[in-house]
Amino acid sequence: MAPSARTRPVTADERDTLAAARLLALEWMPYLATALFETTPVVSVGLGTVGVDRHWRLYLDPDVLDRWTVQELAGVLLHEVGHLLRDHHARATDQGSVDPLRWNLAADAEINDDLLTAGIPLPAEPITPVWLGQPDGLLAESYLDAVGERAGRPEDPGFGRRVPADPRHESGTPEDPRCGSGAGGRPLDVELDPDDRDHPARSDLDQDLIRRRVAHDIGHAAGDGTSAGSVPGGWTRWAARQLDPPTIDWRRQLARAVRRGLAVRAGRLDTSYRRPGRRRIANVVTPGMVQPALRVGVVLDTSASMSDGQLRTALAELDAICVRAGIGVDDRIVVTADAAVHEVPRLWRAADLPITGGGGTDLRPAIGHLATHRRRPHLIVVLTDGATPWPDAPLPHQGVIAVLIPGVGAAAPPRPPPGWVQTIEVDPPSADATTGDRSA
Repeated sequence: MAPSARTRPVTADERDTLAAARLLALEWMPYLATALFETTPVVSVGLGTVGVDRHWRLYLDPDVLDRWTVQELAGVLLHEVGHLLRDHHARATDQGSVDPLRWNLAADAEINDDLLTAGIPLPAEPITPVWLGQPDGLLAESYLDAVGERAGRPEDPGFGRRVPADPRHESGTPEDPRCGSGAGGRPLDVELDPDDRDHPARSDLDQDLIRRRVAHDIGHAAGDGTSAGSVPGGWTRWAARQLDPPTIDWRRQLARAVRRGLAVRAGRLDTSYRRPGRRRIANVVTPGMVQPALRVGVVLDTSASMSDGQLRTALAELDAICVRAGIGVDDRIVVTADAAVHEVPRLWRAADLPITGGGGTDLRPAIGHLATHRRRPHLIVVLTDGATPWPDAPLPHQGVIAVLIPGVGAAAPPRPPPGWVQTIEVDPPSADATTGDRSA
């Protein structure tokens, strides 16, 4: 990279060019809209390419904006957010001492097959599974060995030599990728510090929420009868992995809680005049049979003792309640809490949850808030690391389930729930995002 590369504010013309490319990218892949608009553009004079860092900042050389067509820039934007959504930076770290350039090539192959199959143009000659002699649809980890066999060591003089081209693209010589640290490749020389005020970094938790939103959007697009087959296979598989079933089988847990004495039992029928009965009696309206809804309250611990990794686990379990457990949006009440209580009206999915909190932990006010709520839930689920005091006595009308999420290497929670609370402990996150307390 040129040593003279530097950053400067985006001009009006550059902003218009970027906006046009984003709109075209949205036309091609509308389900990636959230990711496209959550990146922070940074103009980098002399960079010679377009790349991303691990904090979701998009670096653009103005010379490249002039040289590429709007269609090519739109394709590159989809390529770069592909690196960010698929978390190639973290996955490269998991590989240990893998060469950054070799990983970048493998990650490019994972992304580009979907783009080319969808007919999306890319500048130069992109790295593809065909170039590696491999089938489409694999992950970067599977392409790593093929990168070494095809190209040799990245420092070899023959690296990047002319090879058989992908028939979905013009023939040519693949260029050495420079997608930046966001792709798990070599950091760009112009990458900014995480605390740069003019170009704020996305936290690990923010990134995870973006991924979950996009995964939901892909799921809706793939399941839409009017657009069936319009989502490339690589993206549908990625979305399915993002929305893997949670640790807890919430249908079974809720049914068990109901059987243990909640006010409304699964399958129990009642009568109501809101639904007229089928029985016909002259001049008499009979009530119909209805099944009362099960209303659930959820407390999400957002105190400082909950690391980003624990919060991600909690969000997966919250999605189980919001999406998979069959609890309607009007029959669940979600609050986030540390010592203060913040109610979230009509939460459709965990990805839309505003994370507030970060102070000390006392979830008793949140539990009390739900216990006396005007739409009083029949069951209260508490997602927490357990470092909180608990109410002194059972709630008179609600059952309580405590879902304990320990940190990596953490000991047992310092305040185990009382015996009247049904307690479920999930496995700790496989990799905690932070080693200490989470800042607000």
